[in-house]
Amino acid sequence: MRSFNLAEAVHKIPGALEDMLVRGAYLEHSARALEHSRQEQLVRQQTVEESRPPFLFLRPKDTRAAFLVAAKGTTEDLAALNKALSVNHSLSEHLRSRSEELLEKWLRTHCEEYRLGLAAGHFAVDWERSLVRFTEHAHRFIQMLGSARNMAPAAYNHARGVFSPSAYEAMRNAHEAALKVEAEIAATNAIAEEHDRLLGRTVFNDPMPRLVQEPYAEVVGRIASLVPIAAQVEFNRVIAAVEDLINREMEALRARVRRSAQDHAGRTHSYVTNAWNLLHAHAVAHSVDAEHIGAVVEQTERTYLLNTSFAMA
Repeated sequence: MRSFNLAEAVHKIPGALEDMLVRGAYLEHSARALEHSRQEQLVRQQTVEESRPPFLFLRPKDTRAAFLVAAKGTTEDLAALNKALSVNHSLSEHLRSRSEELLEKWLRTHCEEYRLGLAAGHFAVDWERSLVRFTEHAHRFIQMLGSARNMAPAAYNHARGVFSPSAYEAMRNAHEAALKVEAEIAATNAIAEEHDRLLGRTVFNDPMPRLVQEPYAEVVGRIASLVPIAAQVEFNRVIAAVEDLINREMEALRARVRRSAQDHAGRTHSYVTNAWNLLHAHAVAHSVDAEHIGAVVEQTERTYLLNTSFAMA
């Protein structure tokens, strides 16, 4: 299946999963009947309590005995219903947990959308690593820009309009660092684009943020043709911009990626839960024979209370 489709799934799920879903549906029908009986029993218990004669201890023995028997009977009947509901609830939770595990494994194999969702989990990790590399290159770029800025005014030949060889060397180092920054921006954005391409038409769609591709190397190349005062202005501008990116924008970007990773984990879990809910509702509506509820529930209790590690205290 491209995405989870109830009409397709009900005919393809494995027998063990279907068995648990149907048993869960029978348990839900039984729970409804038990809860209805419990509510009726609460009314009876209240009625008995309201019939308590004043000064019961002064009443004839037969009157006292009749009331005590009635009170005890309603209390015991209510306790039995509460216990039955407790067993029903525990069994239902156990079957749901087991059947969700089976469903998740089945979805991994048969549902392309779910497989894509699982596979996309690595993108956030790749993005984080790329941001770390980008930050390292950006710090190196700032260092090289600072060195070039400091060396540019020294030994500038005003007559020829050229910087010193050492200043040009510093600018070349800054240019190389700029190219690495630009390459890492491109690599980071490529991760985001691949993520969006794979998940864009799925329920896991969550567009990843991009880094702005700035022409840092081109700017450094232009600086080499400026006079020292103008070069100083450009050096300072670029350094301030990159520092602002590292100190302010990068943390916001990392927070966005972490939030995306958390949301993605929640969506993969919800995918299984929602699929299970649809299958369970279908089983409740179409797989329960009212005449067999008691027998199926009893057999389910024997199977899961006596023949497995699951047990009630």
